[in-house]
Amino acid sequence: MKPVGRLPAVVALGSLFNPLNSSMISVGLADIEAEFHVGIAAVTWLAAGFYLVGIGVPPVTGSLADRFGPRLVFCAGLVTMGVTGVLAALAPSYPVLVAVRLLQALGSCATMPAGMAVIQAVMPGEDGRPPPRVIATISMVLTASAAAGPVLGGFLVAAWGWRAIFLVNVPLAAVALAAALRWMPKVRVDGAREAMLPRLSGGLLATCGQFALGNVVFYLAFFAVPLWARTAAGLPAHVAGLLVLPLAGLGIVATPLAVSLARRAGLRVLLVSGSALLLAGSCLMVPARTVWLVLVAAALLGVSAAFTQFALNSLVFVHADRRDTGAAVGVFQASRYVGAGTASALLGVLFERAGLGGGAWLMAGASAAALAGAVLLPVRRRAASGEDRSHP
Repeated sequence: MKPVGRLPAVVALGSLFNPLNSSMISVGLADIEAEFHVGIAAVTWLAAGFYLVGIGVPPVTGSLADRFGPRLVFCAGLVTMGVTGVLAALAPSYPVLVAVRLLQALGSCATMPAGMAVIQAVMPGEDGRPPPRVIATISMVLTASAAAGPVLGGFLVAAWGWRAIFLVNVPLAAVALAAALRWMPKVRVDGAREAMLPRLSGGLLATCGQFALGNVVFYLAFFAVPLWARTAAGLPAHVAGLLVLPLAGLGIVATPLAVSLARRAGLRVLLVSGSALLLAGSCLMVPARTVWLVLVAAALLGVSAAFTQFALNSLVFVHADRRDTGAAVGVFQASRYVGAGTASALLGVLFERAGLGGGAWLMAGASAAALAGAVLLPVRRRAASGEDRSHP
């Protein structure tokens, strides 16, 4: 296999740190609180702080990749992940742990924007975008790593304690860095800007807004379903966690179907289909009072996630200027955490007042808005040469 053929695997490996560490921490919060005696409200800042960094930092790291070279920024992010893994595992106090966790979030936000900038420069398709299989591969890795986070975190905490959640990043970062140094080429985007602020088109911002809406729905389900299972259905913790597997599992399985549908019918049909499934799953969640109905709703949301994430990932490259690829992917990555943060902020109030139905009504409203956006969102842009860049 040629070195460039290994590039998508290298980028996918480096990009998994952000979703993995954003979800893996959830199972360690109780043990961290018990060791440092800081209270539940304080310990949740290990998760909330990661989200806040995830909103603000990716556009900055993406701009740095566009300006100074994406390979340098990619490798710097991996080094940061390795160093912070050691520092967090050795943290003597809770304030030190929080500070290191925020630095870890910064490092994890550097790899995907920088990696996609390298791919865009080295592997542009005939339409100016990376091949669909490359986008699909990275989408599946991001979905899988987010889903695997709580499972891996639970195993690590049970075997070696909460510090292992951070320490596991060290060997992963070492492997990813070795692969990047060997197979990631040094590139600079043609005509890279000297200014730090990128040029973001209306189509790109609309794409990011659509992604944020979808993630409001996804994370509401991701948080609310286990909470409902424990408090209302009386299910044990390990069973409650299994109820969200259709969200992630079908998101992975359905991605090849999304690629095929986009190739045959175009991104518009894929996006509208995914948004319709999102609305159907959300509406089914409203009256859900049994486990089987919740599983069906979660399955619909999982397939929807595969369709919409692939379509929107592809549209980033339709609407982004090649010189601003890193910044564009960074803004797109940040929109995920806009949705996640909105969901986590609203869920407590909604769930306390109306149980699962409270969050489900919000999911339905956000899904309806996403479906309208899917109909109106521009899916093509004329390149400078007049070439249509919308077809997969």
